[in-house]
Amino acid sequence: MLKEINEVIKLAQETKTDVYVVGGYLRDFLLKKKSLDIDLAVSEKSENFAKKLAKKINGKCFKLHDDLQTYRVAVFNNPDLEYIDVSVMQGKNIKEDLSRRDFTINALAVKIEDFDDIKKNITDCFGGLQDLKKKEIKAVSKTVFNDDPLRMLRAFRFSGEYKFKISKETLTLIKKSSSKITTVAGERIKNELFRILNNEKSAQYIAMMDECGLLEKMFPVITKMKKSAKNFYYHPKGLFQHCFQTYEALENIFIKLDKYFPKSKDVLEKHLNEPFSENVNKKNLLKFIAIFHDCAKPECAKRMDNKMRFLGHEELGAKKTAQIMKELKMSNKEIDFAKAIISEHMRPSNLAKSEVITNRAQMRLFRDIKENTPDLLIMAMSDWHSYKTLKKKVYPKKVLQQQEKSVAKLIFAYFDFINKKPKDKIVDGNVLMKEFHLKPGKIIGELLKYINNAYEEGRIKDKKQALKYAKSQLTVLKKKHKIT
Repeated sequence: MLKEINEVIKLAQETKTDVYVVGGYLRDFLLKKKSLDIDLAVSEKSENFAKKLAKKINGKCFKLHDDLQTYRVAVFNNPDLEYIDVSVMQGKNIKEDLSRRDFTINALAVKIEDFDDIKKNITDCFGGLQDLKKKEIKAVSKTVFNDDPLRMLRAFRFSGEYKFKISKETLTLIKKSSSKITTVAGERIKNELFRILNNEKSAQYIAMMDECGLLEKMFPVITKMKKSAKNFYYHPKGLFQHCFQTYEALENIFIKLDKYFPKSKDVLEKHLNEPFSENVNKKNLLKFIAIFHDCAKPECAKRMDNKMRFLGHEELGAKKTAQIMKELKMSNKEIDFAKAIISEHMRPSNLAKSEVITNRAQMRLFRDIKENTPDLLIMAMSDWHSYKTLKKKVYPKKVLQQQEKSVAKLIFAYFDFINKKPKDKIVDGNVLMKEFHLKPGKIIGELLKYINNAYEEGRIKDKKQALKYAKSQLTVLKKKHKIT
């Protein structure tokens, strides 16, 4: 038994408090999954009990939720336990407490004194044990989503994490309750949503959420995307179908990195798993971006030369997505990443169609997009793949194959470029000032930038060529900086 549990038992006896282990720890224990946190329901004031427990185990106590009077006790120096959450019992007894929980598989309890024999002493008032065997997510009551609408997202998150199905009754209840999700704070929605997106096959859960009406309630722009004229788009169900199939294609690419990027798979995997914040990394943020990447097309749609054009949809889409992310209380770094990808997502199309990509074009892409280069290329590739299933072939098979090869080459070249030792400068500012009789100023910096770019692209190779190239740029730069 965990030493911290022994201390909880002693404290319960000392304070004459009824203490139950509830919820997730028991669920995971019965599923033979490791859990690093324990939830306790106590009959006395949770604050008093939590502070006394923290003192006993040399932990740290702090308030977690005001509404539930929940306190977290951080556990130190134990690899098998990170924290213990202590909440005041909801109701007169443990049965009433369990009746207010979300799903039957979480509505389980064991008195702390019986912790050493959980299976024989478990309290199950709502069929949670049976539902664990059936691998089913079922709401405890018809009011669970009224009490906390975020539980609707948790249903899909649990379904994905545990590979459980959601019962028909619970899905029906979610449909009826979907409008209540608008009352939930943005940061709470973000945390649950990105845990769903973190599933490698999350598209099926996003589709189910859409069927239940949750997506449109959380993000009204999706309603506009669905209502936009279908004859404007190649996909028979319109713009949102295209964005969702881009999302599916992106997820498929992530699963098959070794197929599409055999030379870059490991370094690319590491890059995509770089975290932004809790629950958010590049991989699942790209999935989020895929859903909204073309959201501004309805506003930008214009018929020109008997064709529909969407001029400016990239920049407007970046702004609209940034606003959505602000409402979810996402970080500036996350928002800047999304804006960078969406505003440039059309750029790789023409470049990747070419069988031969010049070093100059390649280096210009790397310099402009910087560390977001692999992400932009994969997003563009997903965009193209969304057309694969259509009867009307927008991209011929040969074109798609060429694009895939080009993206793989560009991603490999990008990682090769950033891992190379920087080249020594072939000239510096002093050399330029002496050679062209210039004074210190912005013109020197610009000349050095032009020279370094040309050097990286292989257009110049030594000092003599660098000075000749600099001289060719001088007339325009002197005019720009008003130097006679």
